[in-house]
Amino acid sequence: MRNKLKKQKIIKVLLNKQGFTLVELLLYIGVFSILILALFQLFTSIIDTQIESQSSSSVFLDGQYILNRFRYDMVRAKSIITPSLPAEPGTTAKLSIDNATYTYSLVLGNLTLTNNVASTAGQLNSADTAVSNLNFTRLSDIRGKNTDTLTISFRLTSNIIKRGGPKAENFKTTVGIRLKQ
Repeated sequence: MRNKLKKQKIIKVLLNKQGFTLVELLLYIGVFSILILALFQLFTSIIDTQIESQSSSSVFLDGQYILNRFRYDMVRAKSIITPSLPAEPGTTAKLSIDNATYTYSLVLGNLTLTNNVASTAGQLNSADTAVSNLNFTRLSDIRGKNTDTLTISFRLTSNIIKRGGPKAENFKTTVGIRLKQ
């Protein structure tokens, strides 16, 4: 008899147990959907910020590296081979440094530096950027003398794709050869 009462209690409990109503299920799904949407927007915002930061930093760092390398070579240079005439812009610069010719030129969107003695060539910008509008201009003073100064200008564009379009920045500097004493 006791077993029979226990079985009846268990059956009553199981029969009286209620599940979720349709309204409760819809409410839970709605709240869960809002939570997932908020997390997705947060995630895409983080990714966009990271890509934009990477794009900006690659343009800035490559630009600074190219300008610093150009200044370094100009300080060591004995003479400027090309551009040969003052105020004549060119897309190539050749410097005489330690009995070697260093050539700055644009090759397929990359700024390259070539040394004719060591037969070496190197790309100065990273794979994350492209160089365009490269221009070298030789400067002179009012009397047309002291032509040992060059201006380099170029545009760096990021190859990293971001929502607002690629990051691009113009760079320019003027450097003169130091006279050896």
